[in-house]
Amino acid sequence: MNEFYVLLKKELTEMWRSYKFLWMPILFLSLGIMQPLTSYYLEDLLKEFGGLPEAALIDFPIPSSTQVFIDTFSQFSQVGILLITLSLMGMFANERNKGIAQMILTKPVSYTNYFLSKWTAAILLITTSYIIGVLSALYYIRLLFEPLDLKNVLASSGYYFIWLIFVLTVVLFFSSILKKTGAVGAASILLIMILTILPSVFKQLLKWSPGNLPIYAHKAIQGDSLAGTIPVLMIAVILISGMGAVAVYYMKKTEWMR
Repeated sequence: MNEFYVLLKKELTEMWRSYKFLWMPILFLSLGIMQPLTSYYLEDLLKEFGGLPEAALIDFPIPSSTQVFIDTFSQFSQVGILLITLSLMGMFANERNKGIAQMILTKPVSYTNYFLSKWTAAILLITTSYIIGVLSALYYIRLLFEPLDLKNVLASSGYYFIWLIFVLTVVLFFSSILKKTGAVGAASILLIMILTILPSVFKQLLKWSPGNLPIYAHKAIQGDSLAGTIPVLMIAVILISGMGAVAVYYMKKTEWMR
């Protein structure tokens, strides 16, 4: 266990030195603030910068606080997941290419602790950024719109948080088996896009896909029925654990450090 904490401290120190704990929360903060402000001032922004004729009439209904919160998650899905991929895709690949992994793993260091330390550090980074982003969105939603139901907010945020954990695990999985960071990023984004799009096309066939977690996050904030979420959560947890186990097995059983 002491070995794990030493490796975790190393990962967190590297994240601080590379300013990930600075720019990632700031970017999620910006995403959380931007959506409520844009939704509330959309009509004024179009009048000012839209290049519309002066006589043009614009009548945009102010969206509900629920819709603004859903749109905030959409921002996290579009921009936030890209940021997560870019920030994490080199965690294993870079250390392999630079020989750092060989320096660490030639010592009596467990491959499991090596993987888990990076996974835990990534979770801490994403959790911090995500909480800041959600809180900033909730603050401006409360300021400009109607307050949201706390129970629905917690449930919705929880479903989306599990989705982010799944996403970062996908990125670290590909980073552990692919040496080129560009390939890691491309494979991660492609798989995440497939998991996000296909459940809406093959609803029955993929009704338990982790790609449904953002959909359940939307349903939770609206107070809709969440029937069928337990299998989705179980599949997500199984896949997260499975990707971690496969990554560790791959590092152990192949000439991974070469």
